[in-house]
Amino acid sequence: MTLQERLIEASSDLRARAVALTTAALDLAGSRAGISARRIDLLKGSLATLTVASRELNKVARRHASRFAKENSALAVAAGKDVSALARSTFATLSNRKVATKARTPRKPRATRKRASSKAA
Repeated sequence: MTLQERLIEASSDLRARAVALTTAALDLAGSRAGISARRIDLLKGSLATLTVASRELNKVARRHASRFAKENSALAVAAGKDVSALARSTFATLSNRKVATKARTPRKPRATRKRASSKAA
C-alpha cells in the first residue's frame, strides 16, 4: 500500500467518523428539542389556565370590594364623625378651652389672581 492510498483510507475513515458523530449529535439535539417542545406545550396550557383564573379572581375581588365599600361607607363616615368629636373634646379638655359643638366649615377658596403676561421688549 502506498502512502497515497493510506492517506485516502485515513481521510475516508475520518469522514465516516465525522458523519457518525454528526448523526449522533443531530439525533440527540432532535430528541432534546422534542422534549423541550412538549414541556413548552405543558407550560402554555398551565399559563393559559393561570391567566383565566387570574381574570376571574380579579372580577370577584372587584365585585366584593365594591360591595364592601357600599355597605360600610355609612359606618366609616359615622366612625369618622365620632373620632372627630372625641378628638375635639380631648383637645378642649387638655387645653382648658370650651368644646366646639361642630367642626368649623372650611373656607371657600379664593379666586386666584391672573398675572399679566410679560411683554417682549
